[in-house]
Amino acid sequence: MKLPVTFESTVTSSNRVTIPTWLSFIDPGDLLEGYVQLINKDDSYPFSKKVSNSRHITVGHIKPFLQSRELPSRLRITIEKVHKQIADGLDFNLVGYKEENGGYAMNFSSIKPETSTQFHLDTFTENFVKKYFEDETQAVKTLLNPFFLDEVKKWIKPVFLPLYDEMGAKVPVILFLVLSQDYYQKLIDNLSKIDTLLQRLINWIYDINDFNIATLSKLSSQIQLILEKQKEPEYLDMKSILSLPSLQREIVLITLKEHRHGGITLDSIVSQVRNTKQNVVKEIDALVKRGILRQFDDEQTIVVDSLWVV
Repeated sequence: MKLPVTFESTVTSSNRVTIPTWLSFIDPGDLLEGYVQLINKDDSYPFSKKVSNSRHITVGHIKPFLQSRELPSRLRITIEKVHKQIADGLDFNLVGYKEENGGYAMNFSSIKPETSTQFHLDTFTENFVKKYFEDETQAVKTLLNPFFLDEVKKWIKPVFLPLYDEMGAKVPVILFLVLSQDYYQKLIDNLSKIDTLLQRLINWIYDINDFNIATLSKLSSQIQLILEKQKEPEYLDMKSILSLPSLQREIVLITLKEHRHGGITLDSIVSQVRNTKQNVVKEIDALVKRGILRQFDDEQTIVVDSLWVV
């Protein structure tokens, strides 16, 4: 795709905009250069921003130039240059592969891996999936045996997720934890915590389409927090849910019930809890910040869903 490219995006409460999925050549960690414009305005505000793991860039830097000092709900973003970041020297990288058009392809990486590393991941995935489908009765562990890439001095820990589509067909997903020697030791020390997190993810995913950039970005951040600080996500059991403030408790219980349907619209939640939309939005934002819920746009409709920590 040729640069520059322009798109419009909704502005989040934390002054961020999302890089669209159709800009597939842009990866987390890339440095973008371009400018921001208000819709139907000619004024432009330059930026140089790094793409976050959740494919966001911040745009709060233009607020001081606006008369109201507040960002509008949507902005026009033009990207003029993309400076690719490669995972050379990175201590931890999460890479994901899933089925696409009859084959398996990399659909996520925290930061794009080196070419030699990606070759080994491609090869491992192809061989593993072939053997898996040749013997469907074979029991496979979630955490597979690691291997070491001497040319880049990295450990690779493959992760197998035995997922199914809505028709019950097997659609296994492969993750790779790419780790420096120091981080590999951290992985060994925290293996039980990582396994708990992955089992929760497996139990949460009902739709293979949920195995996307947003999901894996969140997972990558959670794994890195365990490796660096031995800190697990905030897991909520039913006792913890029932101890939440009343409106938050209602919202979480509703989203848990609707998770199998891919979430529930914001308007449906408002009608069920019989509270003001303003109060509901405020509590949902608080739960999203805690990592308990997720919120996304589906054909310009706001959908809310529970996450795997609940």
